[in-house]
Amino acid sequence: MLEKAKLTKTYDRLIKTVIIIASYAYIYFQVFHGENYKLVLDNFKHLILNGSIIIPLIIVFFLMFINWSVEALKWRYMIAKVEKIIFIRSFKAILAGISVSSFTPNRVGEFFGRVFILKVANPWKAIFITLIGSMSQLLVTILAGSFSLTILGKMYFQSNEQNLRIFFYTIVFILLIADIGLVMMYFNVSFIITFINRIIKKRWKRIRSYMIVFSAYSNKELAHIFWLSFLRYCIFSFQFYILLKAFQVPVSLAESLLLISFIYFAMAAIPTIALAELGIRGSVAVGVFSFYFNTIHYNDAINPIAIIAASSVLWLINLALPAIIGTFFVGRLHFFYRK
Repeated sequence: MLEKAKLTKTYDRLIKTVIIIASYAYIYFQVFHGENYKLVLDNFKHLILNGSIIIPLIIVFFLMFINWSVEALKWRYMIAKVEKIIFIRSFKAILAGISVSSFTPNRVGEFFGRVFILKVANPWKAIFITLIGSMSQLLVTILAGSFSLTILGKMYFQSNEQNLRIFFYTIVFILLIADIGLVMMYFNVSFIITFINRIIKKRWKRIRSYMIVFSAYSNKELAHIFWLSFLRYCIFSFQFYILLKAFQVPVSLAESLLLISFIYFAMAAIPTIALAELGIRGSVAVGVFSFYFNTIHYNDAINPIAIIAASSVLWLINLALPAIIGTFFVGRLHFFYRK
């Protein structure tokens, strides 16, 4: 029995070590082996020497802590159904989750990075609870992206032939139906239990018992989770806008929010492998801004390096830095043994 306990602790420490090494290796690869990092660095050095980016960076750093604090409050609110935790423990769980998720596809490791910091709650129940929070964040992204796509599409198709306008309104109608369906699905999330009960085998009773947490939240509680997700969305969208202005991208607040919403919408639809995420972010941002300025705004005076720089710095501040900080809390995760 004693040898088994020692063995599980050894495995536990081994996994933590792998997570920490993989997190640092991933961040190093992204920062120093990206295609445009030298151009971005030169642009960044120029603005540093001019002093024009110092204040925007301070603001974006401050908003990063606000952003993840809101997420910590949201997760603490949700996880209270299975375990009561203080805010600082929730915040540490969020940072540990970012570290674990940094090298996993679509950041799925975030679920495991968070729940294994809990002391008594069943990890699977906590994972399903965390999934509800991710659903709310995705719903905000889809709704905002649908709105931006509608506005941008109307600007593009308004002067085109009738057949193209009909195509546009068909897309808008499909988006509207899809958005209504997603909202109804979110606020009736307990239907997932009924659906799963029909498709999984009866002998998997344990999984079904874990998923009962989907029915633990009232519509009022789900609405509260949704608005916290919306607040986060506003924060990191505003961070992006600040960096765009800092890197001298000629875009207004209204224009940038529309374009940023569409970028996040597109990113949500693209399955990403962590090792390619930063490059995809930059490529999508450049594509969206270039299309808008060249096709809708009729102005080709757009610097793609400035857009890549803004996107890259946002990634460094919002994800890379918290992932590095989170490695200091990975040691608090317990994968095999729990109190």
